[in-house]
Amino acid sequence: MVTKEKLAKILTKTARILPGIGSYQDKESARESDKKLRDYMSGELARYMNAIERLKTDISRKGPLSFLKELDDISRQIDKLSRTIRYASRGYAGVFASYQADEKALSDLFEFDRSLKEEIAGLNPLVSQICEKDGGLGSPLLNELRDRLFRVEQKVNERETLIG
Repeated sequence: MVTKEKLAKILTKTARILPGIGSYQDKESARESDKKLRDYMSGELARYMNAIERLKTDISRKGPLSFLKELDDISRQIDKLSRTIRYASRGYAGVFASYQADEKALSDLFEFDRSLKEEIAGLNPLVSQICEKDGGLGSPLLNELRDRLFRVEQKVNERETLIG
């Protein structure tokens, strides 16, 4: 008896025989991998934002209120980055578009997003240090986080130039 998975695999292999289908499937696979990577990055940024939000709540209850505005600005910046990454272009182009994303372009886009993932992962120690109970709220730390978020934002904006 043939299972759904085996049937799907057989149909996929059979479809690759038709001209253009294999290339389409390869591109679609690259787009899907990139989408999963961007979802992961967006989730990481959301986790950082939640940590900052918890810190804001703790501060508003018992800490120095002078840092709330700065933390609120950082939280909004992280949220904006998270949404921008999650909903970024997947490299689609219409049939009659002047620019057609090929496998190389999609591969380059995926590699770019992998380097972006490393930058986002590099924010983790800084966010952790800021959110420590010992009071990592020194202005230099907040300034460093803001600067690094700005660099990530610039890189996200640079991403759009890769896909036309």
